[in-house]
Amino acid sequence: MKKTGLSETALLIFMILAVSIIGYTKEQKVDSSWVAAPVKIDGSANDWAEDILAFWKKFSVDLAFKNDPEYLYVVFMFKDPKYLSSISFTGITLWFNTEGKKKKDYGVKFINKQVTADEYISIAEQQFGPIPDEKKSEIREKPNYVINYAEVINKKSKSSSQAPEDAKIRPAIFRSGRQEKMMVYEFAIPLKRVTEQAPGIGTEPGKTIKVGFEWGGTTKEMMKQQLKQASSGATKARAGSATGSLKQERRGGSATETRIRRQRKYSFWVDVQLAVNQ
Repeated sequence: MKKTGLSETALLIFMILAVSIIGYTKEQKVDSSWVAAPVKIDGSANDWAEDILAFWKKFSVDLAFKNDPEYLYVVFMFKDPKYLSSISFTGITLWFNTEGKKKKDYGVKFINKQVTADEYISIAEQQFGPIPDEKKSEIREKPNYVINYAEVINKKSKSSSQAPEDAKIRPAIFRSGRQEKMMVYEFAIPLKRVTEQAPGIGTEPGKTIKVGFEWGGTTKEMMKQQLKQASSGATKARAGSATGSLKQERRGGSATETRIRRQRKYSFWVDVQLAVNQ
């Protein structure tokens, strides 16, 4: 009887370990759904049915994918605000790999960016074509704008190759917004990559790709700002007496080092099976 009990215990332990290993090593796969018309990118989850959402439990994130012949559409919803980290400063980067590897060679960084009026005009013309002079004058009446900016990251090629004359470079688009208790991010990324520095995954409907999500952390700009604030506080503290000033200076130096709060950086990958028109 004892031997049987030990065997059952050993079998139970083996099954638990096997399930743990599978759960740890298996890559999550999500099927994309085919859409006949482009998805409206407005930072809302209203266009996404609950039955196609995949839940990434570790970070309390819901995500889903749709595609048509031209674009991959993604919704990314934070259900717990603690996992937002410093996303408002760092933005969120989507990495794409068509070889089934977790390589951060090509991606698109999406971030809310403040630009001047002339920068705004330049970016708008790159995406949508020439802007009439009258409209440019109207834009320049406001000195700065905050835009939803998409920046291509291509670590293998930094050269800007010329697109064919008949090729249409489609922009990558994103919007974000709060909905109930969630923070919603919506993205549209072209499937075709026309040039090395253009937004585009480099794939087509029916293919499987790896998509990586990365956000948060502490940027150099954030560290500089924190150091500046700490230094400013130390300077004010040194405005006292000579003796007090020396003590505050010593404390200030220590405080400058300890007040740098590093934000956590998050990332994970999923396999996405792109849909085809049935």
